[in-house]
Amino acid sequence: MKHVARIAASFVSVTLFVLMTFGTTALAGVDDATASGVEGRTLLAGLFGSTTKSQAPDFDLQDLKGTPVKLSQFRGDRPVLLYFWATWCPSCSTMKPHLAKVREKVPEKDLQILGINVGEGDSLEKVKRYQEGHPSPWPTLYDAGSKVARSYRVQGIPLFVLIDKEGMIVYQGNDLPQDPLQILKK
Repeated sequence: MKHVARIAASFVSVTLFVLMTFGTTALAGVDDATASGVEGRTLLAGLFGSTTKSQAPDFDLQDLKGTPVKLSQFRGDRPVLLYFWATWCPSCSTMKPHLAKVREKVPEKDLQILGINVGEGDSLEKVKRYQEGHPSPWPTLYDAGSKVARSYRVQGIPLFVLIDKEGMIVYQGNDLPQDPLQILKK
């Protein structure tokens, strides 16, 4: 019994240490207006996932066929799940079938999924070749200069960002939400 108590105390201590260290680091040197948005929560979101609402930065990217896609085109119509990934990322490859299951359960009319290749280390041609061999049931967008990845403060991939109909981020983290629609109801 003492062993279990020590393990629990150690877990609490480590958790508090991580929160205190990374929580203050994430906000250090950031003004209050920025700290209340996505930027102030990014590091902790990457570690634990975040469900605090903030405005999603709009973007205009092209899919692999050259068709322009704007995030704002979905506002007022349906929620959006962004999936930041790269061809060289083994964790991204592992998550892709799980995301495909979400697509099977939730029709596109109820949730738009957009895969955004972060562009770092991947050429457009490489992404196209990868998608030919590993097709996705959602549009794949290419972030050539990583501008969108920077606006969402992507620090680790895969990164999932769930955006409600009003364009507010309701979840941002490295874990795929088990039930995105449940998070949207909160």
